[in-house]
Order: sequence, then structure tokens, then C-alpha cells
Amino acid sequence: MVIELVEGQNNEFYLEGESFNESVMQRMAGNITAIFYAYLAKSILSYFFKDYGQSVKNAQLAQQYEVAASGTAYLPQYKFYYSLALLALCLNTTSQTDIKTAMEKVEDNQKQLKEWATHAPVNNQHKYELVEAEKARFLGQALVAMEYYDRAIQGAHNSGYIHEEALAYECAAEFYLSLRRNEFGSLYMTKAHYGYRRWGAGAKFKDLELKYPELIAKISTHSQVEFTSNTITTSTANEKSSGLDFITVIKASQALSEVILLENLLEKLMEIVIENAGAQTGILLLEKGGRLFIEAQGSVEQDDLTVGQSIPLENNQNLPISVINYVTRTQTDVVLSDATNEGSFTRDPHIIDHQIKSLMCTSIVNQGKLIGLLYLENNLTVGAFTSDRIRILKILFSQAAISLENARLYANLEDKIQERTRELNENNVRLKQTLHELKITQSQLIQTEKMSSLGQMIAGIAHEINNPVSFIHGNLNYIENYTQDLLNLIKIYQNFYPDVAPEIEEFLENIDVDFIKEDMPKTLSSMKIGTQRIEEIVLTLRNFSRLDEADVKTVNIHEGIESTLLILQSRLQVKPGKPTIEIIKSYGNLPKVECYAGQLNQVFMNILNNAIDALEKLNKERKAEEIKSNFSAIAIRTQVVNADLVVISIKDNGVGMSDSVRQKIFDPFFTTKPVGQGTGLGLSISYQIVVDKHHGTIECISAPGQGAEFIIQIPFSQKRVI
Repeated sequence: MVIELVEGQNNEFYLEGESFNESVMQRMAGNITAIFYAYLAKSILSYFFKDYGQSVKNAQLAQQYEVAASGTAYLPQYKFYYSLALLALCLNTTSQTDIKTAMEKVEDNQKQLKEWATHAPVNNQHKYELVEAEKARFLGQALVAMEYYDRAIQGAHNSGYIHEEALAYECAAEFYLSLRRNEFGSLYMTKAHYGYRRWGAGAKFKDLELKYPELIAKISTHSQVEFTSNTITTSTANEKSSGLDFITVIKASQALSEVILLENLLEKLMEIVIENAGAQTGILLLEKGGRLFIEAQGSVEQDDLTVGQSIPLENNQNLPISVINYVTRTQTDVVLSDATNEGSFTRDPHIIDHQIKSLMCTSIVNQGKLIGLLYLENNLTVGAFTSDRIRILKILFSQAAISLENARLYANLEDKIQERTRELNENNVRLKQTLHELKITQSQLIQTEKMSSLGQMIAGIAHEINNPVSFIHGNLNYIENYTQDLLNLIKIYQNFYPDVAPEIEEFLENIDVDFIKEDMPKTLSSMKIGTQRIEEIVLTLRNFSRLDEADVKTVNIHEGIESTLLILQSRLQVKPGKPTIEIIKSYGNLPKVECYAGQLNQVFMNILNNAIDALEKLNKERKAEEIKSNFSAIAIRTQVVNADLVVISIKDNGVGMSDSVRQKIFDPFFTTKPVGQGTGLGLSISYQIVVDKHHGTIECISAPGQGAEFIIQIPFSQKRVI
């Protein structure tokens, strides 16, 4: 099909040829497919020649016939150019309403393009990426735009879309020109010009020559430019023809743009430079904090390339320092055909010692900022660095400057990410530690409050019960003596006055004096035993809490265990529906132990309470026959391990626990009991008391169905613990 571009009377462009005539197709009212194609072609044509308003209008006219293109390859083209035209309008308008409407439409188109790219990436991926690049440009996301432009160019090239590769180059060139990166803009615009020419779009590449003559002339002027598949050959009045391998420049530039890691970029850059410059040796210096460092160096003779040394310039003896300083200061290139015999640097020690012939030193600059220097030398040939090679290198340095800056930004970003990650990890560790400490503090406060409440309760019991009980117990001796005296008096009366009045006789028979004589001493004795028992219980409570012994005291561990069992006696006795829990004691011959007695008794209380809970839970699940054959029991064993340690073991034959539960039982607020039946503090507090307060150890041995054993080890003397 032959389609020609014809300029009309009103400077509008028409598509007209043997197989396609827009004026005819637009009049085909019954054929919506032809009408859609006509408006699509007009929209694309208007966009290529930067009439973005007309392009959008044609796209909007085509939209009402969009259904005709369903399932065809033209629909992705339509979405693609429609989005590009909308974004171009956004760059040239200040109306927020228009921008909002346009961006919403672009987003809708991109959703469909992305889906199509997933299923047919060869045809559509580069289209999606070019729209993303233009969108990033509009949003001011320069680095994102750079990445997407290069992806779109590479994708279109790999897929054989010559015209869209050229379009991507043109969009990228305009982007770089907007950033005032004219050297790079020139390179990309020249590539676009070359691409359109290969495509055969004569009107388009002529239009570029008219609009950007100063850019395209960077490569193709001075005289006549002849395009072939591989080279651009230039000839001038002053120079003989020389071949400039333009495709090599494009590939090298593209290779540099695709590398983001600084070390890989330096290696790639040195390989390309030494290969294209005709140098024996190349050294790349980068600026850091106002100083120059050698970051890469290579040699053709030794086939050796080294990167990442970061050697300060002042520590190197293989460079002409006078040349380096001059280029650094003036940012003026130095190119010498015979450095030993010409120029202003013949006295430089390096040049004299090594008899340097060809030498080149150029600065690498990005947006007026010195990034680094490239030094090249060739000791075999005079005039090795020709104008063509220098021109190639200058083009490459335009890309290298941007790539180096991007790689530095990426490296800095990586460093910042690693630093931030390290800070977050450290903060996370500190947060966990703080949370752990907070839980411990909270549990300690709860424990302190519990012990304080217990102390107040016991103090009240001691005050309200102990004193009157002591008074009663003390007076019972007197009552016993008085009663005995009265009984003796009655006996004497009976001996001297055997005959009594009838009324007295009747009264004596009613009160059964003989029974009183026999039972009165027993009653008084039982009362004395009862008051003694009350005194023992009060003393047991005092021994359990040890509120009067806040400091370390030397105590009998067995007394603490016994007092705890006495308090728990009501839970251990037989009750309707609850079988008895047997306590099996195996006490060793322990000396007295230095400890915080009240707190250690609290540990016994927590462990024994949990053991009773486990046994009661098991008994609910067992039948009476099972309980009789395997009765519930708690075994308490104490023994001396060595001269320093005493061990207390409390073991039940209850339900046991899983390994995952066992690992968490000492964590604050962890509990397996239903809500309202456990706080998850008992064992956590026990751990603190044994480990932190007594410098001992506490461990649990348990398995499902095997019961649980808590083993406590504490030193005999706290004074020995440092």
C-alpha cells in the first residue's frame, strides 16, 4: 500500500494513496470500521507533526467508532497515540480541569495497554513504557522517565518497530532538552532522525531537520551525509572521508544507559572507551568531596581491567599531574599528538619518564558539575586520538555523565536503604526490649500490688484475730483452774451435806453434775487446742508472706513449702465430684537457705496452684475407674546438689503441655486458661523471683499427657553471688 502525505490549502496534512484515502473513508457513513481507521490515521498523523490538539480531537471522534476495532491490532495503537497526545497537551496547558480529565483517560488507556502487554509483549510492552515515560516527564519524575524511555527504545528496537523506536528517541530527546542536557538531547534527536529515515518517513525526518538543525548537525553536517545500514560517512573540504560507526555509538550509548550498578558501569565504560578510542591505557577518575580518586583503569597490552580501588590521585605516580590539574581547573580537554615534544606539558615528570606520544584527558560534566576525568594514552602511535574518535567519545560521555550520576544516586540510595534498614532493625530490637521491660515492670507492679494487698490482709488478720485469740488462750488456763476449784467445792459440799433439799436434788439431776465433772476438762482442753491452731494458722500466713522479712533471711525451705500446702489444703481435700490430690514429699536434709522467703513462697504457691489446675482438668476428662487406678498426685522433692546449690522439684501427673506452650510459659501475660481465670503472670513472676532476685534457675520439663515438672535451683547463700 502506498500512502503519501499531501499538504493542503490550509496547511493541513492528508493521507492519500492507492489503498487509503481519508476523504473517501470519512464519507463512508455505513462503514464504521473505515471511519475509525480514517480518524485513527489522522490522529497519528497530527501527533507526529505535533498538532496535539487536532490529534486529540481526531482520537475523540474515533472513540464513538471504537467498537469496530475490537479484537484488532489497531485498538492498542489507538490507545497508545491517544495517551501520547493527551500527555503532550498536559505539558502545554495550565488548566487543572483539562489536566485532570486527560490524566484520568491516560490511566484508563494504560490499564488496557498493560493487559495487552501481558499477553502480547512484543507488540505492546514498548508502547506502554513510552506512555509511562511521558507521564513521568509530566509529573516531574526525571529518573523514572529516563528508565522508561530507555526501556521503550530497547523494546521497540527488539520488536522491529522502527517508527516507534524513532518516536521514542524523539520523545526522549525533547525530554533531555527540557532538562537543558543539550548534548544528550542532540544524540537522541540524531538517533530519531536516523530512525525516521530508515523507516522512509521523508516528511518526518525533513520536519526534524527544519525544527532542530543545530542538534542534528552535531553528527550529520559539515557537508553531505550518506546513510547506510551500519555507518554514517562524513566528508568535508578539509578532511578526507572517514567512517563513523554510528550504530556502534548507539549500541555503546544504549549499553551504558542500561547499567545502574556503579562498579558494573565503570567496567562497561572503560571497555567501550578503550575499544573505541584507540588507547593503550585508560584511567577513570571520579570526584568525591572535592578530591579525585582513581576508580577504574585498564590496559590493552595486559588485557587487565580494575575497578573500585578508590585510590586518591595524590597517591598515584602513573599520571601527568599537570595535565590532570589543568583539565580539572578549566574543564578544557587536552589532546596531544606527541606529548613529549609539543604542548605546554612537556616538562611533566610522567610524560618525560614514559616518553608519552598520544595523550588525551577530558572532563566528564553533568549540568555544569564536574563528575570526573578520563585519561587516555598511546605510546606506540603519534596522533592516535583523531577527531572522529574524539567526536565518538564526546557523544559517549554525554551518556556516561548521566549514567554515572544515576549510578551514584542509586548507590547512595542503596546505602541509605541499608542504613535505614539497619536503623529500623536496631529500633525494632530496642522496641522489643522496651516492650519486654515494660511487661516485666508491669508484672512487677502487679506482683507488688498483690503482695501489698496480701500484707494488708495478713496485718488485719494478725491485728483482729491474733490478739483476742491470745487473750482467750491465756485465760483458758485460769478458767480451767477456776472450774476445777468449783468442782472440788461441790464435792466437799456433797461430803459434808449428803442430804440436800428436794429443789437442789432436782436441779443436780437436770444438769448431770457427774457428766459436767467428766466433760468440762475435755472441753477446756479442746478450746486450748483450737486457739493454738488459730495461732498456728496466723503464724503460717506470716511465714508465707514474710512481710516482716523484706531483706534476705536465712530460713528453712521446708517450712515455706509446708505453709504453702496448708493454705492450699482446701483445694487438696476430697470434695463432692472432686477426688483427693495426694501430696508425696521427699525432703532432703537441707541446711537453712539465704533467700527472700516471702517471694520464694510465692513461687511455690504459683507452681502448686498450676499443678492443682492441671490435675483437676485431667480428672474432669477421666472416669472414676481411671482415677482410682492412677490417682492424682503432686511430688515435692528437695535435695542438695553441691556445696552451693539446693534443688526443689515440684512434679504433677496432670495433662502436661506441648513444646510450643512450654517455650512461652515464662513470658509475661501468656496463659492457656480461659479469660477471667488466669492473668499469665504467675510463672513470669516466679521466673523473675528465682532468676533475677535469687540468681538461680527455673526450668520446666513437660510433654502432652506426661504431666509437668518444675525444677528450681537456688544458691545456699546470696552473698556468694556476684
